[in-house]
Amino acid sequence: MKRHLSYLSLGALLVCLTHVGSVFAVEVAPRISDREIIERLTGLETRMDAMRGHFEQRFDAVEERMDTMQEQTNQRFDAMEKRMDAMQEQTNQRFASMERRMDDRMDAQWNLTLVMIAGIFGLIGFVVWDRKTALKPLERRFARIADDLERDLEIESPGGSRLTRLIAAAREFAPDDPRLAEHIMKALERHSLSQELPKRA
Repeated sequence: MKRHLSYLSLGALLVCLTHVGSVFAVEVAPRISDREIIERLTGLETRMDAMRGHFEQRFDAVEERMDTMQEQTNQRFDAMEKRMDAMQEQTNQRFASMERRMDDRMDAQWNLTLVMIAGIFGLIGFVVWDRKTALKPLERRFARIADDLERDLEIESPGGSRLTRLIAAAREFAPDDPRLAEHIMKALERHSLSQELPKRA
């Protein structure tokens, strides 16, 4: 145990000696004057100023590029908005024109329907009026003809109509005068009355 402790202490001593030697081995730098320090600092400042100016120029160029890109983007968006507005306006105009056309067609169809309905009612009224006006003169004429026939032929007479009695009277005279009978028969045949003669009772 004591041996181990002695080895450890010896090793620690060797390590310390090596570190002390390295510390003492540092070379002392030559002394720099204040003037050299100021000159070097001035050179550093000028370099820093130049670098700062260079960076500022680059940043300004980048900002200008960004501004131009932003302006171009805004112009493009404005152009797109104008195009969209124009397209929307054209679409609205087309829909409005289509609605006007549909309204015009509906109005035309409605007017045509009304004209057809009015024409149908007018035709019905004309037919009724024409029938009444056309039938009244015919009815009057037929009534007048019937009255004339009844008056002239005496159809309601108990001895028969006047024509029947006239033919019967001619038949009575016909046997006595053959020429009269022949003339009567020829006249009846000419007027197609020979077949419709009433038979003598």
